[in-house]
Amino acid sequence: MNQASFSIRKSKLEAELKKKSRILGKISEWNKNTVIELTITDGLLTLVIPGSRIELPCLTKSTAKATISFFYFKKIIQTWNDLKIECIIMDSTIKIGVTSFKAQSTFFESDRILRSINLPMNYSGYHLLQLENRGFTAEEIDFNGLEFELYQAKKSLKASIRKTTELLQIYGVTAVEIEELLNNKIRM
Repeated sequence: MNQASFSIRKSKLEAELKKKSRILGKISEWNKNTVIELTITDGLLTLVIPGSRIELPCLTKSTAKATISFFYFKKIIQTWNDLKIECIIMDSTIKIGVTSFKAQSTFFESDRILRSINLPMNYSGYHLLQLENRGFTAEEIDFNGLEFELYQAKKSLKASIRKTTELLQIYGVTAVEIEELLNNKIRM
C-alpha cells in the first residue's frame, strides 16, 4: 500500500484555506466543484487551486499528490478539534485522525505528475490549449481533471477556425493560415 503524510498546525492550514476561500468567494454553482491539489514533497505541502498556489513548510513522510473537493477539505479542517493535523494519503483515501474520506485522485509511483498545473482563476480554453505546449503530460492533465475541458477547448478551437474561415474566405484567407496563426499564438 502506498502512503505519504504531512503534519501541520491546524491554525496555519486553516488560515491558508480561508485565504483561498476568499479568492473563490462563497460556494456557488460555479465554484462548488473546485478541486484543491495537495502535493507532499520533502518538508513541504503545496496547495493549488485555479488562480492560487501556496507552499507550506511542515513535517512530511514520502511524496504524493492528491486532489479533493476544496470546500469539503476546508470543512473537515475547520471542524478538526486538535491543534495539529496529521494527514495520511493512502492509495485512494485521505485520513485525518480517525476520519477517512475518498480522494478524487492520488499519485505515488514516480514524479511524472508531481508538477502542479498553475491556471489563472478565470481560465479559458486558451489557457487549457497552452498546457500541452508547456510540457504537461497527458497524465498530469488527467490527474488534475482537465482532460474533458481540454477536449472541449480543442473542439471549440476547430469550430472557431471553421467559422472564421467561412467569414474570411472572400478575402482569400484559408483555414490553414488561420490555424497556423492560432497555433503560433497558443505556443507563446
